Amino acid sequence: MLRAVALLLLILPAAHANADASLQRVLQTLDYVAVDYPEAVNGDGTLASEAEYAEMREFTTSVRETLARQPQEPRRAPLLELAGSLERLVAERAQPATVAAQAARLRGRLIDAYDVVSLPARAPDLARAETLYARDCATCHGADGRGDGPQAARLDPPPVNFRDGERYRLRTLYGVYSTITLGVPGTGMAAYTGLSDPERWSLAFLVSAMGAPAAEASPRTAGPDSPVADPRRLVTLSPAEAENRYGPEAAVLMAELTRTPETLFKGDESPLDHARRQLAASLDHYRSGDRQTAYTLAVDAYLEGFELTEGGLNAVAPELRETIEHEMGAFRNAVRVGAPVETVAGARERIDGLLEEAAAALDQTGLSGSAAFTGALVILLREGLEAILVVAALAAFLVKTGRRDALPYLHAGWAGALAAGFLTWWISTYLVQIGGAGRELTEGVAALVAAAVLFYLGFWLHSKSQAAQWQRFIHDRVNRALSATTLWSLAGLSFITVYREAFETILFYQALWVQTHAGSQHLVLSGLAVAAVLLAVLAWLILRFSTRLPLRQFFGVTGVFMFLLAIAFAGKGVVALQEAGLLPSSPVGIPSIELLGIYPNLQSLGLQAGLVALGGLMLLASRSRKTMDA
Repeated sequence: MLRAVALLLLILPAAHANADASLQRVLQTLDYVAVDYPEAVNGDGTLASEAEYAEMREFTTSVRETLARQPQEPRRAPLLELAGSLERLVAERAQPATVAAQAARLRGRLIDAYDVVSLPARAPDLARAETLYARDCATCHGADGRGDGPQAARLDPPPVNFRDGERYRLRTLYGVYSTITLGVPGTGMAAYTGLSDPERWSLAFLVSAMGAPAAEASPRTAGPDSPVADPRRLVTLSPAEAENRYGPEAAVLMAELTRTPETLFKGDESPLDHARRQLAASLDHYRSGDRQTAYTLAVDAYLEGFELTEGGLNAVAPELRETIEHEMGAFRNAVRVGAPVETVAGARERIDGLLEEAAAALDQTGLSGSAAFTGALVILLREGLEAILVVAALAAFLVKTGRRDALPYLHAGWAGALAAGFLTWWISTYLVQIGGAGRELTEGVAALVAAAVLFYLGFWLHSKSQAAQWQRFIHDRVNRALSATTLWSLAGLSFITVYREAFETILFYQALWVQTHAGSQHLVLSGLAVAAVLLAVLAWLILRFSTRLPLRQFFGVTGVFMFLLAIAFAGKGVVALQEAGLLPSSPVGIPSIELLGIYPNLQSLGLQAGLVALGGLMLLASRSRKTMDA
């Protein structure tokens, strides 16, 4: 079972990062309807093309049917109503502008309801996109995108002319990206699944920029605080929508950002700047009544912004780090429970001031050598301590019971977890976007699974500490070969314990490296190396001294130790899911003890109290059975 759980945990982030394909197809179809409906119906309601009109009817019906197949839940009903209205408008041959507006309305609601849009993980690389375009696209769409390539005459329908300004105005960048990703059935446009996610986004920006009007202003002169100077709005709004909502300046800025996306995407901004920008966007959505999007943005501000600076900030201002963490949690909770706008705005203002202090403490030009060393040391000690304790305790158990033959499975588990952590980081960097919510989801699930296994293991070991039980265990188990299931269970527990922190630890070091002065970056490696040595020494001490205990005492001590780790993992698992926005958080007025997994919220404390109560009941029941046996 643990092997299956370990595999599930490895693929969880990628699964979380990729939107449901059927909903992506709906978004792509809505874009297509908005753009191509004028080719089917004229402004006066007469048919421009019967074939195109039949296609529009088919597409709008498929949108409604696809949404109807989604799980029956409250967010589906308003989408079905909008889809039905769109279908009726097409059936009645409504004006193209009316149909386009309804398609845009449904697209926006769908994105908000299901969070179906994935964003570029980093700034699109237009130079790379030009190479890909020449290789994969020019034969059909032409060298300059006019739809007149060598193969164009053989295709029906003909390739799109990317230089068509009106088509550019009605398409979204996400729609173009979806077309590249999914293809268009029944046409010559294939799905380019062989391209990585960043490559598909880069192509989407390149071909969209072909239809953009000539540059009139730079992002600075057009206003960097414009609503479209936001990755999500940039890729999900069409230029026509942006102009209708925010004015012609927004459309100018959108065209410029499409041509020069490196000026916007967060790969080129500091994590603290990203946190500030997302909090501002969260407050904007909250004021407009869109609490769900506001909450999603607040979660992103923490996971994709502030959390990445925690390692460095902990080294220079640990109290400030804890204060900001608490305030950002309070902001998210205020948004979640629907606090007055003034309360949410005040919380955001306080966080802005604290983030300014953090920027000054970090001196955004780079951390000093001593701070970099301390940060690197603390990151690995903090993230790796629990994992090394579990692995060392399991190793001590195997050594003490004479089962050294199982040690290779244990070591394969933690070594595989480290490799999987690096692989996940590589995938998230170069292939698909794995956001902070995906990381926290993986960490939370892994922590809760580990807590359950450790809880059982702790009770089992404690039960063997009684004379009759441990003698029976020695006779029945130690002198018999461990089963394959047991061996793989050891490997699985070792894997889960280490993997839950591995990916995030790599990201923390990546952020710390960027924040450190170039001349001091070697001290990041030094801090990491010293922390690794300290953890190795700790593991050696556990093995050396715990195995000297008498077997019965060893089982009792190790059982209590596993139980305490289970309590800590349970608290950390709940908090990780809260940070991912998947569980509510109800604050209470107690201090946080991170090492023990104690956090000031009712949900994590409630689960821990439940485990303590369950452990007590199981202990009483065990003693009652022993009394009856006696």
